[in-house]
Amino acid sequence: MVRNPRRLAPSVLVGVLALAGCSGGGTQTDDATPATAPATVESSTATASPPSATATAPAPTPDAVMPALHSRTYEQARTEFSRQDLSPARLTAAAQHKDVTLPGDHDDWYICDTSPRPGAPLPATTTVTVRLAQDFSDCTTSFNGYLYEENDPASTP
Repeated sequence: MVRNPRRLAPSVLVGVLALAGCSGGGTQTDDATPATAPATVESSTATASPPSATATAPAPTPDAVMPALHSRTYEQARTEFSRQDLSPARLTAAAQHKDVTLPGDHDDWYICDTSPRPGAPLPATTTVTVRLAQDFSDCTTSFNGYLYEENDPASTP
């Protein structure tokens, strides 16, 4: 009964090494009898060959996740996209309100809303739309989609 644990220990060790990606071989017990586990290691190495062949192919990268951009400026959003290795060219800017025209230089305008929402998957082909307002307090102001009540056609004087 004492011999079984001694024979089991090298087999377990070789198994652990095989799982860790090391190759066994030459492992012997104290009584100079070759352990039977190296044959298992060789067969597991043969089994491990196909995964290593697929490991040479680039692994598919998971989709990025839409960052939280609310209350940041458009320029900060572009910087955040670059920091996360996302192309800032994927950002499309739009005015938050129907009665506001977005100027050509809107880098210092604030992000009120994004599509897709923060935390959503962001596949490589998705364009991100950010709704901007010149003043952050304007993000919460809306008269049926208009910044100024007098521009809302449903408004009555």
